Amino acid sequence: MICFECENGELTPAMVHLASTRHGESFTVEVAGLKCDKCGFETVDSEQSAEFTRFISDAYREKHGLLTGAEIRARRLQLRMTQQRFSEHLGVGIASVKRWESGQIQENAMDQLIRLKTDPAAARENLKTLEQQVPEQLVLSEGKDVALVFAMGRHSRYVHPHAMSVETFFIYQDDLAVGDDCAAA
Repeated sequence: MICFECENGELTPAMVHLASTRHGESFTVEVAGLKCDKCGFETVDSEQSAEFTRFISDAYREKHGLLTGAEIRARRLQLRMTQQRFSEHLGVGIASVKRWESGQIQENAMDQLIRLKTDPAAARENLKTLEQQVPEQLVLSEGKDVALVFAMGRHSRYVHPHAMSVETFFIYQDDLAVGDDCAAA
């Protein structure tokens, strides 16, 4: 193929360095493409453009801490799910999964959802954070006319619910809501 830049050289297969932008940021990637043997012009043909697009998108993802298309696919395969089943697992359309795996950049919120639904460590860390931030009620006794309930509030020390015992459960005056009968007890 004749070089359309200098019109003197031949475009031959080579690893090339090409630049492109994603969301206003410029990235340069190395990809299989074509290089002119005379002027050094580098490009990709239509068959190589999808791979180039995926590489540029993944460079953006890596810079911003998002999962790459290959990482999303690997997580899906680790769960032994088809794209259809994975989309149902995430609560998104199958087209979204296909686009993310082939190069379209997912939103940060979707990236977090994928991590929570595919990574036990991320899910545990999220649960721990929620348990520290959201008061959890502990029902100690429940009878016909009365229920004894304590709520772990913002000033409470974090104790995993499965590790809690009477000895480790503390009530702080600041944690009691206005009007709680427990304040007088």
